[in-house]
Amino acid sequence: MAGSSSSELHPTKEKGKEEGSKAAEEEKSASAEILMKDARALGLIQGAVSDQMFPRIVNEETSKGAWDILKQEFRGDKQVRSVKLQGLRREFEYTRMKDSESFSGYVAKLFDLINQMKSYGEELPRERVVQKLLISLPRSYDSICSVIEHSKDLDTLEIQEVVASLKNFELRLDRHTENSTEKAFTSLNIESKSSKNGSSSGGKPKCRGCGKFGHMVRNCHENQPVQKVNYANQVEATGTLFYVCNAVTYVKLNNSWYVDSGCSNHMTGDERLLIDIRRDVTSKVKMGTGETVQVAGKGTLVIETKTGRKHIQEVMLVPGLEENLLSVGQMMEHGCFSLTMVPATQLVLRASVTHSLQTWHKRLGHLNDQSIRMLANQDMVHGLPSLEKDFAVCEGCKLGKQHRDSFPAESTWRAQFPLELVHIDICGPMQIASMSENRYFLLFIDDYTRMAWVYFLRNKSNAFECFKKFKAMTELQSGHKVKSLRSDRGGEFMSNEFLAYCSEAGIQRQLIVAYSPQQNGVVERKNRTVIEMAKSMLHEKSLPYEF
Repeated sequence: MAGSSSSELHPTKEKGKEEGSKAAEEEKSASAEILMKDARALGLIQGAVSDQMFPRIVNEETSKGAWDILKQEFRGDKQVRSVKLQGLRREFEYTRMKDSESFSGYVAKLFDLINQMKSYGEELPRERVVQKLLISLPRSYDSICSVIEHSKDLDTLEIQEVVASLKNFELRLDRHTENSTEKAFTSLNIESKSSKNGSSSGGKPKCRGCGKFGHMVRNCHENQPVQKVNYANQVEATGTLFYVCNAVTYVKLNNSWYVDSGCSNHMTGDERLLIDIRRDVTSKVKMGTGETVQVAGKGTLVIETKTGRKHIQEVMLVPGLEENLLSVGQMMEHGCFSLTMVPATQLVLRASVTHSLQTWHKRLGHLNDQSIRMLANQDMVHGLPSLEKDFAVCEGCKLGKQHRDSFPAESTWRAQFPLELVHIDICGPMQIASMSENRYFLLFIDDYTRMAWVYFLRNKSNAFECFKKFKAMTELQSGHKVKSLRSDRGGEFMSNEFLAYCSEAGIQRQLIVAYSPQQNGVVERKNRTVIEMAKSMLHEKSLPYEF
């Protein structure tokens, strides 16, 4: 035993050391994974907030710290929540269903109020909600409420059972009080309750038009032609409103329009179909459910015809309207145009898919053919099919990639770590603004990885706030710090605020010589690549530069 080693004499101690080292490594790996997840969460929160809220959380190092600030900002402390909850309680107690309100709309409003109370920590019991439903309905629901109260156990009755029973009763009321011909578009005069009820005999209303009992003057058909049922009239006074009923129970496509000779105005409920919408409209529309809806605006409908593009003016935007209506009278007023009817042709077509090099060239932003073949040969893109040999330069590339030869390249210093050197430059202003009114884009390139980030700007003055967002996001995601920043001497990069921020953060500034963009050639060349890619795609599809 004299020749035995120490490891042979103490095998248990050596095994314990190995297990302890392994546990420490696992704990370190788990801790690093938690830190990375927290960094990603913080980056998502910072990227989602507005520019006004971002400075409030930019210095937070954990996602919980940023979340607590947002929670305090939007939800408030205990005292604020208590005040808001008290207001919701008061509104819940005084909420009642109006005579002109539909039951479905009232239920939606009531349950929205209950959900708001629940979000502030107060959840109403089922029995309380059932009691509120039964006591807050108008007089016309007294019979069904009495049946439910005497035939059901309110302590065990489910809320959905009560809602279903009341909805069925509402449908029965509609069937008994409305005529099928009244589902057209008719004008409805808003009167006071006394004139609507009229005189009665034995609980029945008396018509002021013909003097008979059992109906009201708006439902009287005495000495009235049938054509007036399909009559719509627009009056700007508050006493006369549009009356819109919809008896269709299935959903139609938004691009289906009904040509109505009795409708006085074009109407639609889909805002996406209109352009140049004006919001200064005071008209109102009464829906078939009895709900009065404020017209959201008037816009223009643009359609494509064989004779060119046509504009239909003065189309009313009515929220909640499921049908699109074209008024014959209004079209005649603004000038009638022809409608070309093309008969359907019966065809038998065969579908086929050809994976051409030209197609993938366009899909990849007009990438050159050598790079596309390299992606395919080295399996760098999953799903890329085998491509044919022939390839011709497309017209989009000819128009979008013409340029002068660049200056001779010289060997320069390269960074050794991510974010050790970041190139930054602004490109613009563009002659034509984008659809979001942006005329500049700010480009960041990491010298080590050549990773690029593009941010769109309306003004050059937004560059500083954009850089702070970029710095916070990249440092959290990569775990490295921005050390050097190379840019030109533009005013957006030389402001006192920008220089002071870099000085406090310890970021070294590398400023190129004036009128020598070759010294910042990395980002300048990327600017041209981005613009050429965009121009090539626009020329290929014949799109204007605003896209």
